[in-house]
Amino acid sequence: MTPISILRIDDEKTELERFTEYVNDFYNVDGGIYPIATTEEIELAIEQFINTPSDVPIEWDSFDRERVRMILEPDYTIF
Repeated sequence: MTPISILRIDDEKTELERFTEYVNDFYNVDGGIYPIATTEEIELAIEQFINTPSDVPIEWDSFDRERVRMILEPDYTIF
């Protein structure tokens, strides 16, 4: 399992905090681009995501955002 890097990006926010905002911008029912989950559901999905063992390192990017979406919508498929 790859260790998770949670660096402070600036004086106010960590990578995790920025990633949480990023995921909320996409998936929050209150103004997200694809409104599918509440803030609490998103936070729980992110927690599950970072606590699930994986050989793929967390980069806090769109691939990771989509991995969180798969937790939020396990039956979702693009095909």
